[in-house]
Amino acid sequence: MARILPTTLDTAPADTRPLLEGLQKKFGRAPALFATIGHSPATLESLLHTMSALSHGALTAREIELVNLATSELNGCGYCVSAHGALGKMAGLDAETIAAAREARATNTREHAMLRLVARVVRTGGAGTGTELARAREAGLSDAAIIEVLAHVALKAFTNAVALVAQTELDFPKQPDLPSL
Repeated sequence: MARILPTTLDTAPADTRPLLEGLQKKFGRAPALFATIGHSPATLESLLHTMSALSHGALTAREIELVNLATSELNGCGYCVSAHGALGKMAGLDAETIAAAREARATNTREHAMLRLVARVVRTGGAGTGTELARAREAGLSDAAIIEVLAHVALKAFTNAVALVAQTELDFPKQPDLPSL
């Protein structure tokens, strides 16, 4: 059971209600994680605005979902892994690509270098990224793309933390467990 219950249109602060309505229009419902964040209208508004702005940046929708999957897996957030598995499918990712991204791997050199950078940043906060940064640049990531990768990692760290602390109940199809190594 959730430790912080999601808001609803009836229980949300007044400033959250239009944001939840917008999410309902976009997704057919307000995902539980966003409804939970909705306890703070300023936080939900900021998150949605930042996500929207970054969707028009240097990274493709596919790359954004790869970053989100790797970050969420490394942070142990099953809710966000499942949500981004579903969103990844909408961005054209197949099951094999989703599983590989969760392990911070990709067959494409650019995507693999990007995911290795993500893995280092999630594990160390950014310390010791010289090799990963050089490989990302060699693979064609611009400085703008690298900064956006870091922004997505930071946003995902926040949403992962909310889902884990709140124990947000899953409202996306559960992603399969990864095979043990």
